[in-house]
Amino acid sequence: MKTVTLIISSLFLFMVLGVSAQQHGPQHRGQRGHMNPEEMVKRQVEHMKTELKLNEQQEKQVKDLLTENFKQRGELMKKYQGQRDSVMVNMKKMEEQQNLSLKKILTEEQYKTYLTNQEKRKQEMEKRRKEMMDKRGGQRGGHGDPATVNEDHECTGCGGCDKHK
Repeated sequence: MKTVTLIISSLFLFMVLGVSAQQHGPQHRGQRGHMNPEEMVKRQVEHMKTELKLNEQQEKQVKDLLTENFKQRGELMKKYQGQRDSVMVNMKKMEEQQNLSLKKILTEEQYKTYLTNQEKRKQEMEKRRKEMMDKRGGQRGGHGDPATVNEDHECTGCGGCDKHK
């Protein structure tokens, strides 16, 4: 009888811990993991307001534009779920359309600043992506790039070259 009680108690404990871990999971994703769509738009508008010195009319127009685009992106993600290439092509088109709309809302100087800052953010994101790919490649024991795995190199016991296979 004690064994049955112990087993049931253990199963209950594991179940509670599993549910608890699922509830607390997104908190480890950082501040953006908690934001709903309205908060994300608000944050982006505030950032653009500061960065581009938007007036009240521009701020409202940008908020409306970003809100509509956010909805369209969500629909796009649902429509092309699991089809990464289709999503990327359509996202690129949406970004171009958004930029055309922003060009009408912003002054020429604000728009130039927006494009410059957007390009900087893209470069930073690409740099972080490459760093993550390099880090992941190193964790698997290789050098990240399969084309260079068997090239001569100063080996430190990586496991990715012919010397350590």
